[in-house]
Parts: sequence; structure tokens; C-alpha cells
Amino acid sequence: MARRPGARAAYGEEFSFVSPLVKYLLFFLNMLFWVTCMPLDSSSAPFALYQVEKQCLGGRVLAAGFVAGCNSRAVIAMLMMAVGVYARLMKHAAAFACLAVDPAILLIVVGVLMFLLTFCGCIGSLRENICLLQTFSICLTVVFLLQLAAGVLGFVFSDKARGKVSEIINNAIVHYRDDLDLQNLIDFGQKKFSCCGGISYRDWSLNMYFNCSDDNPSRERCSVPYSCCLPTPNQAVINTMCGQGMQEREYLEASEVIYTNGCIDKLVNWIHSNLFLLGGVALGLAIPQLVGILLSQILVNQIKDQIRLQLYNQQHRADPWH
Repeated sequence: MARRPGARAAYGEEFSFVSPLVKYLLFFLNMLFWVTCMPLDSSSAPFALYQVEKQCLGGRVLAAGFVAGCNSRAVIAMLMMAVGVYARLMKHAAAFACLAVDPAILLIVVGVLMFLLTFCGCIGSLRENICLLQTFSICLTVVFLLQLAAGVLGFVFSDKARGKVSEIINNAIVHYRDDLDLQNLIDFGQKKFSCCGGISYRDWSLNMYFNCSDDNPSRERCSVPYSCCLPTPNQAVINTMCGQGMQEREYLEASEVIYTNGCIDKLVNWIHSNLFLLGGVALGLAIPQLVGILLSQILVNQIKDQIRLQLYNQQHRADPWH
């Protein structure tokens, strides 16, 4: 049958603007998104493995991470939330005073956000749902812009960033004995970077148990945690009182027993010596996010074209000139 001049070219009933390549590539990218955004390599994220080397909870986290790595990202996110909730409930009531630096709270928050984000991406791509895809694209764009802004601001205002890090570390020192997970995190960091305190080992006077005031009845008065002590070769039993009275000693005398340099300087030096590694990690985080944003927008446009095609076919199905 002749077609009306200027009419749109007819497409078969089985024709679809939605590309299976884009659709399933976006789906599988979401499965890998959690892994690429949360690297657990000890050289790029030294604090992320602190529980693995400590209490029994660390072994559970490692086992859960291994099993979840063989499954989907949703299982990983749910396990993160489960571990975070479990750790939160197992703490003493006094731990609620330090929510800002609590690793359990960080696990819960990151797990929830990652689960919701990847849920929108996976289900939106499989079901060709514009609303979920737009939500995924917008949230991923916001995350990318926040990461970019944090990197730029941290570089431009390095002094203020250093001051903020110092504030966080001092706050963590104050609550060292209030939170077992936080205590393990600080001990891991001090042993990993061979440091003690924020600026120096005397920062531990901020803690009520290690404070050097005369009215402090604690047995740990003027001491530092055992993680500040220099390692002893072939030591079968860890001496947890090796830092006894170290804050009363001068720098040179104390340096024979403990690490005297602060963790902030050590962290800055580590960053400067691993700039290429950090740049590679940042690039590895940015590329999947940009690809995810691009693919989601392409898929949204294809779905809209498919909807318009279906409406066009329905409107012109009875047209004898179509």
C-alpha cells in the first residue's frame, strides 16, 4: 500500500529503540559499581581492614565480604547494614556519645545508600523504568559532584582540611575508651602508620583516662595506648602497659619506647608518597560513575523514543495511508 508523502517511516511491530547492549551493560555495571566504589585494598584504604586484624567481628566482616563478593551488590550492601546494626547493638550504651566517628554507623549509612542506589540502577535498567533510571542518574551525578568538590576543596583549602582532620582525630581520642570499634580503629591506624596521637603523643591527655592532671585516679594516667609502643621482636604476649607514664617523658626519651610523631603528619606524608596510587583510585572511581550516568541517560532517551513510537503506531494503526 502506498504511503502518504511526508509520513513517518513505518517500523515493524518487533522493532525497539531500546538497545539490549545499553540495557544489560548498565545492569552489569551496577553489579560491579559497589566493588569499584568501595575498594578494600590495604594500600589504598588502610583503615578499612582494621577489624579484620582485631576482634572476632573482624573475621565475620572478612567472611561476609568474601561471600558477598561472589554474589550481587545488593547482598553486599545488606551484609554491610547487618554488620553495622549488629555492632551497634552490641556496644555499651556510652558509645552513643560518639556517633560521628563510629565505624558501625558508617557501615549502616554506606550500606543503605549503596543498596538504594544500585537498586534503582539495576531494577530501572531491567524493567526499563524511567523514574528509577532518572533517580539513579541524578543520585550518581550528585555523588560524583560531591567527590569532585571534596577533592578540589581539600586541595585548595589544605590547611582547613588538615585542621578538620585534626579535629576529628582529637574527638576520636576523647572517646577512645567509649567505643570498642573506635578503639580498634585507632589502634590499627597508629600501628599501621607508626604514629601516636594527632600532632604528638601528648595529645592523649585529651582522654580522661590518659590525662596527666593530678586529680586523675586512672591507672593509665599520663600513659598512651599500647598501639603507640615500638614493636618488640619475637614478643609472644602483647604488653598493653608498655605506654605507662610516657607523656611525662621528654621527646627523645619517649622515642626509645613509643612512636612520638603524630598521625596527621604521617598521613600527609603517606598521601604525598602515594599520589599516583590515589590518582589511579580516583580515576577508577570516576570512570564507572560517568559511564553509569551516560548509559542511564542514553537508556532513558531510548525508552522515551520507544514510547513515542508505540503511541504513533496506535494512533495511525487505523489510517489507510499509513
